[in-house]
Amino acid sequence: MNRTARMIAAATLVGIGCLLGAGSAQAATDALPLILKQRAVVGGEGVQLSDVFANVPAESDGRIADSPVPGDRLVLNARQLFLYAKSYGLTWRPNDMREYAEVVRDSMPIPVEMVREALATALERENLGEDFDVEIFNRDLPLFVATGDRPTVIVRNLVFDARSRRFDASVTLAGAESSPVVVNGRVAAMISVPVLRNHAMPGDVIRESDVRWTRVEARRAGPNTVSRLDDLIGRTPRRPLTAGQAIRLTDLRPNYVIGRGDLVTVVLKAGTMMLTARAEALEKGAVGDVIRVRNNQSRKVLETRVIAADTVTLTAAQIASIN
Repeated sequence: MNRTARMIAAATLVGIGCLLGAGSAQAATDALPLILKQRAVVGGEGVQLSDVFANVPAESDGRIADSPVPGDRLVLNARQLFLYAKSYGLTWRPNDMREYAEVVRDSMPIPVEMVREALATALERENLGEDFDVEIFNRDLPLFVATGDRPTVIVRNLVFDARSRRFDASVTLAGAESSPVVVNGRVAAMISVPVLRNHAMPGDVIRESDVRWTRVEARRAGPNTVSRLDDLIGRTPRRPLTAGQAIRLTDLRPNYVIGRGDLVTVVLKAGTMMLTARAEALEKGAVGDVIRVRNNQSRKVLETRVIAADTVTLTAAQIASIN
């Protein structure tokens, strides 16, 4: 086509455009070819034609299939896609019969903690004690819920073996279309024990503010495990202690403020009077301990209670024997 012919054709098209007016722009938009989407994520109960194709006119859009259940997928092959487009009066042909569209539901996995809580509630009727924990062996559970939904976990067919403390159960979601999932695990009895907030070294005196409580498996806490504050407060480690770890009684020793052979002050209060004397400690002792001392002048052995570093007071039994 020469230049003159091209100019005539262009003028003709312009004239036609003027006659058609604004409707021609809409027609051009509607005539855009359909483009297949390889993967689509849907949030409702149905799959629309526009979910799998781009450039679908609004008046030609419609539902073509049910949405897959949360966690599942729907694969539409080339023939299905061709027929869906044709049914809505649109033209699309696959370049290859291996073409397909994958549709998935906008969903999220159920947190394993929700499953654990539901199992714990179901296990309460097995008389497991006041405090127990549930361990799930198969943690990758194929349980999904549509994004935005608040699921309710239902436990069925629970079987508990009291000897091995293991269980099996089937778990599903209320109102869900997916099949129940088999869950197995173990129940562990738990106890609360005091542990250190920070690491401690020999010579450090443990105070109540240094301690917090944590839960541990009862089978891991033997008779040597510290379970009372009284066994911990005021003592010092025999070796470095790690924060957050259960402590053994043998890891601790009293915080001795008086050593054997130390010179101490013996204090005796009688009404408004206070008498003191010097003595030699025959035993080492921590605050609150009862130790024997020998008076430097009378050489008499006295029973005393440690009240501070290098200071003791006569015990009630010792005062009674003197009187």
